[in-house]
Amino acid sequence: MIRRAEFSEGLASLIRRLFPKSEPLFTEKDVYFVAEEKGDLIGFVHLILKENAVLLQGIGVEPEWREHGVGGRLLDSAVRFCDRKGMDILLKVKPANPALNLYHKKGFTLKKIRDVYILERKRVN
Repeated sequence: MIRRAEFSEGLASLIRRLFPKSEPLFTEKDVYFVAEEKGDLIGFVHLILKENAVLLQGIGVEPEWREHGVGGRLLDSAVRFCDRKGMDILLKVKPANPALNLYHKKGFTLKKIRDVYILERKRVN
């Protein structure tokens, strides 16, 4: 099940497990969607609302749940949220990131290249 979630210690714990170098924070501009299986959090997507667009800050899925469509469903929830808000989505991703194919399938296009790719998904009216 995918649902919008408030920031919680359980969510922070999931983020730390998936991204050990991060320190999860939450502000009023942050939006989270989580994936659950039998009451356990197995994935998340973190969005930051900006003035003219939404920054996809992070997406992660527990290793045993990868390749089961969880990341795609989380990304679909983020896209629907942004479309309802009438806002584009931006994200930075390293060229070797295995999620690049998923982003392209979901309508993201390459915007800039430096040491990371900047991908953008235009809102659907």
